[in-house]
Amino acid sequence: MKAKKQNITIRELFRQKLENAEIIPEASVKKRLMRRVDQEEFLRFNPSRFNIYYLGGMLLAGITTALILFFGSGNQDHSKPISFSGNLSKIDSTRYLKVEVEQPFRKESNKSNISYNESLKTRVSSVPSDFSKIEEAKTAESQKNNGPIQTGISHSFSKNGLFSEASADKKKLQGGYKPDEVLIGASALEGCAPLKLRFLNKSISCDSCRWTFGDGGYSNEKDPYWIFDVDGEYKVVLQVFNYDGTQISSSVEVKVHPRPQAHFEITPEKAVLPKDEIRFLNYSNNAVNFKWDFGDGATSELFEPRHLYTKFSNYNVRLIVFSEWGCSDSLTVMNAFSGSEYFIDFPNAFIPNTQGPTGGYYSSKSDEAAQVFHPVHSGVSDFQLKIFSKLGILIFESSDINLGWDGYIKGQLSEPGVYIWKVRGKFRNGEPFIKMGDVTLLKN
Repeated sequence: MKAKKQNITIRELFRQKLENAEIIPEASVKKRLMRRVDQEEFLRFNPSRFNIYYLGGMLLAGITTALILFFGSGNQDHSKPISFSGNLSKIDSTRYLKVEVEQPFRKESNKSNISYNESLKTRVSSVPSDFSKIEEAKTAESQKNNGPIQTGISHSFSKNGLFSEASADKKKLQGGYKPDEVLIGASALEGCAPLKLRFLNKSISCDSCRWTFGDGGYSNEKDPYWIFDVDGEYKVVLQVFNYDGTQISSSVEVKVHPRPQAHFEITPEKAVLPKDEIRFLNYSNNAVNFKWDFGDGATSELFEPRHLYTKFSNYNVRLIVFSEWGCSDSLTVMNAFSGSEYFIDFPNAFIPNTQGPTGGYYSSKSDEAAQVFHPVHSGVSDFQLKIFSKLGILIFESSDINLGWDGYIKGQLSEPGVYIWKVRGKFRNGEPFIKMGDVTLLKN
């Protein structure tokens, strides 16, 4: 309590001693004090002097005036169409709208080096008092950088259309529009199924790309291969993503044509060569052209040809068919006349009867057990069969086609193993034959 009274007394003593004293501050201190006073005056409302409230009102009035002028000029009616054609140099500038059109030119992008159409520039130099049609004018003027304007072209557009929000030209002028570029190279755009193609990304540089092939498949490779295994029309799309964040797409159409199907039959089913004339029945689908190869050096392009062979043989007959788009298919019948009346064939194994030799005579019952080695034949007139061991020793011989080998040598059963046979003879038509093969003797 005493300290408080003492403090008050000291304060009063200082006030009494210094109340009439004059203090003159330094120049720098005075300058700072006056700046502080001016700031407080500028922020305090005072109608008699310029302050922050006057400044705010002026800014608000300026913004309002600018908005009124901007939106007011955009709502003016410019819908009356303007059309012109012909020579612009003959137009009276006091009566008509003078329009200069610069043709599009191409510019290379510095980052992606992808060409794109520069925007169409239209400059209106004067506003006409009458928007009537400009008649009988033909162009002969040349633009400085873009070449002459084509004659005979008539343009018609409205003033409002030049700068409307939906105008594609405005988007081009503003740089917000980039058209699709031809970025796709392909080994072919048309072919027969299955069609294998290689696609090329022709953009010089890009961050990444995505291919879609129209059949549900896609790829992220730069130059992919793709196989279209079903006929149809496919839209192949390439999307290129550039380093600067822009995206460009391009597409091509691929046509895949169906392949024809080759099919034929030979009649008569059991032909006798060279006696019978052979007819070829064509059952091919989606084919318009045909090429036959009869296997004896003769050919034909008829739809269903007939052919007469000069001698017996197992010929390979081939048919190649072509569709209207050039697609092809083929069918080859090997040994087409193996079912002919003239033939001779042998089995490759048999099981001898262990009860003893049978003399080589065979029947349907012995054939069920495969106990005798003999040929299956038709039309054979002369016959000679020889069987050799692996060392080349002759162990069996027969000139009777109805007599085969029962697996015995001089009454003794031969050892199981592989033996060599050779046959020669003639068919009833006089055609000779010589065949050789091996047969395995199996142990019962």
